[in-house]
Amino acid sequence: MSAPRNAGEVAANLKPQQLAQAPGPQQVVVDDATQDALADLMRRLKGVYTGWRQVWPTEQEEFAWQDEFLAEGIRSGVLRAGLVDHGMRIAGKDQRPWPPTPGQFVSWCLAPEAFGLPGEDKAYKIAMRNTHPAQAGMARWPHPAVYHAAVACGYLALQNLERKLGQQLFAEKYLEQRRRMARGEELAPAPVAALPAPLRKGSPEVANEHLAKMRAKLGGGRGR
Repeated sequence: MSAPRNAGEVAANLKPQQLAQAPGPQQVVVDDATQDALADLMRRLKGVYTGWRQVWPTEQEEFAWQDEFLAEGIRSGVLRAGLVDHGMRIAGKDQRPWPPTPGQFVSWCLAPEAFGLPGEDKAYKIAMRNTHPAQAGMARWPHPAVYHAAVACGYLALQNLERKLGQQLFAEKYLEQRRRMARGEELAPAPVAALPAPLRKGSPEVANEHLAKMRAKLGGGRGR
């Protein structure tokens, strides 16, 4: 009997053989390695969520969850080492007794922290600061994903939308960038803020002349 495999490690090698094109829920045909990975993932989820029988009362519901997760995982690119494990780390902190939907679990796999990115709230605040007109040419972006999310929103839209709507729009565009990263796409670098021009060193004569003018003005002010 082979040793149990980690779902994140197995998922890194998942290769979907076919996605059915018929209407209705997509049916995903998987190989043995994929089946093993999904079975391992289901065991881990059942170990965390005591109310799993309410969501998966029969194998039919359980297999439907697996098919939907696999299809969404392929589209989002989460089926690679590390991302599934990150989703499980969030699941371990979930207080609910029943397991998440496939889409929700995929979103956990794509959390900013899985990529070493700022959280959504922090990234939104950075985007709001950097898209302000006063920051033109001076904005410093911590990661291209934050920059491209702000560009996708539109600088003007971010600055003028109500905070709740602005946060929702940014969260959607920020997630799109993480999906791109999960699929292995390389994001174009964010523009680098221009460094301030170095101060020119003046001659002692010029400095003395400025000091003399300042003293003259100060002296004149005291005599009035």
